[in-house]
Amino acid sequence: MLIRSLTPLLLVLAFQVSAAIPESHRTTIDQITGAKGTYVADEDVHRVTFPRNDVEVAVEGRRMHPFLGLTSWAAFTPGAHDDLMVMGDLVLFEDEVNPVMSVALDNALEVTALHNHFFFDSPRVMFMHIGGTGNPDKLATAVRRTLDKVKEIRSANPQPTTRFAGPNVSTSNSITPSPIDVVLGVKGQSNAGMYKATIGRKAEMHGKSVGNQMGVNTWAAFAGTDDAAFVDGDFAMLESEVQPVLKALRKAGINIVAIHNHMTHEKPQYIFLHYWGKGSAAALAKGLRSALDTQQPTQTASVVFVCEHGAAKSVIAAAYFNKLASERGLGLRAIARGTAPDPQFNSATTAGLQADGFAPLAGQPESLKSSEITSALLVVTLGAKLPDNMKSAKQMEWNDTPSVSADYLAARDYIRAQVEEMVNTISINSVK
Repeated sequence: MLIRSLTPLLLVLAFQVSAAIPESHRTTIDQITGAKGTYVADEDVHRVTFPRNDVEVAVEGRRMHPFLGLTSWAAFTPGAHDDLMVMGDLVLFEDEVNPVMSVALDNALEVTALHNHFFFDSPRVMFMHIGGTGNPDKLATAVRRTLDKVKEIRSANPQPTTRFAGPNVSTSNSITPSPIDVVLGVKGQSNAGMYKATIGRKAEMHGKSVGNQMGVNTWAAFAGTDDAAFVDGDFAMLESEVQPVLKALRKAGINIVAIHNHMTHEKPQYIFLHYWGKGSAAALAKGLRSALDTQQPTQTASVVFVCEHGAAKSVIAAAYFNKLASERGLGLRAIARGTAPDPQFNSATTAGLQADGFAPLAGQPESLKSSEITSALLVVTLGAKLPDNMKSAKQMEWNDTPSVSADYLAARDYIRAQVEEMVNTISINSVK
C-alpha cells in the first residue's frame, strides 16, 4: 500500500526533474543575451534582466533608479513539449517601441501588451510585453535582437525623440472621404475636412449583447490632406487576431501606441490596439485594409441590391458583385434584399447561379431594413420602389432588368454587365 501511495508522487517528481531547464540551455541563454541569468529551481525559471540606466528617467522631477521598475526582463521555462517558453517585459522609450516591436514580430515573438506604468514621467516610458515558444537559441536570439535594436536607436540619438518620423501634417483638413470608403468598405463620416469610419463587432457581457454603440468596434480617423495625412484609431481584436493585425500594421508603417483590454467578462474576449500613422490617405487606408483582412469578416454591407421579392434579380447582382469585388481586392460587400420578400429563392436563380459556379444559396430571402440603407455606400434597386421611410441619397435604378423567371441567361447577362461597369467605376475612383 505504501508503494502504491508513493507511486503518483514519484511520477510527479520524475516529471519535474525531466522538465527542468538543463544547465546547457541556461548557459546558452546567458551567452546569447549577454546577461548573467538567475535560475529559480522552485518554479524552474531562468530569468535575465537588463536595467535601463542608459537614459535618466524622472517621475514628478525625481530621478528613478532602474530598481524601481525600469528594468527589462525575459524569463524562460520548459514548454508543453520539448521547447521552451519565454515571457518578458521590455522597458522602452516612445521612439523605440515600434522599431523594437517589428524586430520582435520578425523573430517569431508575440507582442501581447503595450502600456505605461507611470504618470508625469520624463521622458515617457512604455512597457511592451512579449512571449514565445521555441528552442533556447531561437528565443534567446530573438530577445537579444530586440535589445540590440534599442542600443542602435540610442546610439543614433542618446535622448529619446519627441515626435514620429516623417514630415509634419498640415493643420488644415481636406480629406476626400469617398476613396477611403471604398478601401475600408464602410460609409464614413466627414466633419470639417476630417474623416472617421467605424466598424462594429459583437460580444456578450453580463448576459447582454453589446456592439458598436457600446464601444465594441474598430475605428479610424483621418486628418490633414489627401497627400499628407495622419490616421489614429483603435482595432478591436479577438485573441487569435492580435499578432496578424500587429504584423500587418507594422508592415504598412503604422505605429502601435497601446495594446490592452477595455472590458472584463465579455465573450468572446477582445483585445484593443491603438495606432497612429502618417502618410498619404491612400497608403494609410490600404494599410488599415491589410490589417482588417487578417480578421474574421465583420463588416456591414457596402452595397445593397433591392428587388421586390429579394429572391432573384438582387440575389444575382449581389453574387456577381461580391465575386468581382473580391477579385479586385476591394473592401466591399453586397447583400440582396426584398421590399416584399418571397418565402424562398427563385428556382431559376438557384439553378442558374449553381451552374455559373456559385455556392448553393442558403437561408431565404430577407426583408430590407432601414439600418442597411443608412449604413450602405450605395443602394441599387432592380425594378423595386424603396419605402418612403428608407430613401437613400446614393441610389441607382436598374429598372430595365429582364425577368429572371422568363429568361435567366438574359437577366444574368444584363445584371452582370451592369455590375461589371459599377465595379470598374469603383476601381478607377478608389484609392490608387
